[in-house]
Amino acid sequence: MTVNIELISQTDLADESFYIAINGLEPRAMYCVEMYLSDYYCINAPLLLDHDVIWKSTAIFLSDQDGMIDTSQTASISGSYKGISEMGLFFNAKPLKNRKRRLPSSLDRIPLRDCFGVEIKIRLGKDVVAEQSFVRRYMNLGVRYQDIYDKHFQGRLFYDEKLRRAPAVIIVSGSEGRIEKAQNIAQLLSSRGYICLAIAYFGLEGLPQNLERIPIECLEEAKDFLYHHPQVDNTKIGIYGRSKGAELVLAGQSILKDVQCLVLNSPSNVIFEGIKGKLNSHSSSWTYLQKELPYQKFQLGNYLLNKFFGKHIPEDSRAQIDVSKISSPLLLLGSDVDEIWNASSAIDDIISHYKGESILFKKYHETGHMLTIAYQPNHRYRKDWRLLMKESVDSWFATINFFDTHLKNL
Repeated sequence: MTVNIELISQTDLADESFYIAINGLEPRAMYCVEMYLSDYYCINAPLLLDHDVIWKSTAIFLSDQDGMIDTSQTASISGSYKGISEMGLFFNAKPLKNRKRRLPSSLDRIPLRDCFGVEIKIRLGKDVVAEQSFVRRYMNLGVRYQDIYDKHFQGRLFYDEKLRRAPAVIIVSGSEGRIEKAQNIAQLLSSRGYICLAIAYFGLEGLPQNLERIPIECLEEAKDFLYHHPQVDNTKIGIYGRSKGAELVLAGQSILKDVQCLVLNSPSNVIFEGIKGKLNSHSSSWTYLQKELPYQKFQLGNYLLNKFFGKHIPEDSRAQIDVSKISSPLLLLGSDVDEIWNASSAIDDIISHYKGESILFKKYHETGHMLTIAYQPNHRYRKDWRLLMKESVDSWFATINFFDTHLKNL
C-alpha cells in the first residue's frame, strides 16, 4: 500500500486556506490524521510562549470506497474538531506545552520566522502508515528585511528588492509595544506587494520601557522614513494599527499630517491612561511636542462595573480624540463582545465625528479583541470555532482589500 499525502493551496502563504488530500488508503477504514506545526509563530498565542513549542491537532476519518480522505469533503468523526472543514485541523491546533521564554530586550535579537513546518502523520490503529512534511510561509522568498533604528521608534522593514514605486504600510501593534505581532502582519502584507514597516514604540533597549508618555512623533518619523525610501511611492502610504496601536494611530493622525488611508483594528476613540509595569501610570499614554495628551483616568470601580455588569463607563470629553481633523479614508474593525474595551462604541463615535469622504466599518459578534490574521488558531474564546475562523478571515481580507483599493488602485 502506497499512501500519498498532498497539501493543496493556491499559495503557500500562512494566511491562505489549504486542505489535505490522502489517497492509497484501505477503503472504508478508520484513520487518525495528525498535524504537527513546528517553528510556528501564532499571533493569537501569549507573547511569552516559546516559539519552539510544537503545536498539534488530530482528526479521525473514515476513508471512502476508493481509499481516500479529503479534509475539504470528508467529515472528521472525532478529535480536535468534528464535521467537514478544510482548515479544521490547522485552526484547532494547540501547543503541546506551555513553555515560556524570556523576551529579547534588543531588536536585533528578536527572531524572524519566515516559514513554519506542517507535518502530517496517518495512523491506522497504533501504526504510522504514512507521513509527509510541508512548508507554509509568512513571507514570500523574494522578501528581505532590514532593522531600522530611529529616535522614537525601532522597526523592521520588509520589502521585495524587485519592487519600484511601491505602496507602503506602517504597522503598529498593541499594548505590548514590541515588534513581534506587528512584524507578523507586516510579513504577510509585504508578500502582497507592499513595502511594510513594523514598528516598536516601547519595551526595547533605546525606547521607553513602559506604556506611558510615548511620543506620537514616532508615527511621523516612520512616515518620513518611508517617504524618502527609494522604492516607495510616497503618495501611497497607509497605516495599520491594532488595539492600543489603533489608539496611537488615531490620536497621531488627528494631529499629524494625514497619510493616504488608515486601518484601525479594535480601536479606541479616547486616549487612556498609561501603564507602568502592571499599574496605571497616572500619566497619559501619549505626548506631542513633549506635552501629555489629555487622557481618561483608570478607575477600578468603573472598570469592574463595566466588566461584570456591562455598565457604561462615562468618557472624559477632554480625552476624546478629535476625529473631525482626520480626512484619510478609514476602515474600522471591531467586535461588540470586545473583552478589553468597548470597541463597538468607539467605532460608532468615530463614525459620528468623521468628516472625511470614505469610511467603512465591520463589526463582529464572536471574536473579541483578537481580530488578527486569517486562519490562525485562536483559543482565547470558547465559542463556535467555525464562526471565530470565519470572522478572522473576513476581517483580514477586508484589510487587504481596503489597502488594495486605496493604495494600489488609485
